[in-house]
Amino acid sequence: MLGLTFVPDAARTPWRDLVWRGAVLAIDGARPLTVGLSSDREGCTALTAALFQIGADEVSDEMLSDSLCELVNMTAGLLKAHLRLEQALGLPRVVPAGQPPVPPPPESANSVVLRAEHLGLVLWVFEGLA
Repeated sequence: MLGLTFVPDAARTPWRDLVWRGAVLAIDGARPLTVGLSSDREGCTALTAALFQIGADEVSDEMLSDSLCELVNMTAGLLKAHLRLEQALGLPRVVPAGQPPVPPPPESANSVVLRAEHLGLVLWVFEGLA
């Protein structure tokens, strides 16, 4: 999708450098899940340019947030369908630069962490609510 390939991050490499901006979506219900995506400025810009099919110099701040939220929504929708969850999806919350960083999944949580190859994006899903 968008020319991006995500691969499992089995080593759970720290992503302190990939929290410039993020989006987090909590899915409340019988099987609570949290879906999140964060990146550095370069990764956010590349994702946004690919999503909107524009040049990196045309990317606005609002578009950056919209693109993160859209990818989180798409991921949450796929999970909901695949897991056959009868739970409503809410709206992702954007975690902008300068705010408390996007939290990684708790060590005790059953989670999946994916990294985009060749780009600074990290996508995760874990059981529980953030």
